[in-house]
Amino acid sequence: MTNLVVVDDESLVTDFLTFLLEGEGYAIHAASNGKEALDVVDRVRPALVVTDLMMPVMSGLAFARALRERAAFRQLPIILCTAAPDPVTPQEAHLFAAILRKPYAPARLVELVALHAARAPDGEATPGEPA
Repeated sequence: MTNLVVVDDESLVTDFLTFLLEGEGYAIHAASNGKEALDVVDRVRPALVVTDLMMPVMSGLAFARALRERAAFRQLPIILCTAAPDPVTPQEAHLFAAILRKPYAPARLVELVALHAARAPDGEATPGEPA
């Protein structure tokens, strides 16, 4: 089973994403902020991460930067889900395999997860692909 990590400070969101993505056959590991997610990623070595942007302790952007500093996770696909109108600068977009604007259709997230989780971690994913 493919491991995924979902990161959001709203437990209703992580519960929904867990339900949605487990229904697609993924094993989901949830974290409530970027700092906690770093520990989870180290432990489970996921194929992909879905993260919120605005969270306490460590934001989704700081989390993505921290992952990219680790050699083992430089190519790990990260999908950013956010309601922020301009969540990242053009210089930061490369940190993410996709950026999904809230509210989004759950089917679109499932589609992006399937696309990026299936890709080998060799840089094939299109960084910052708008969703």
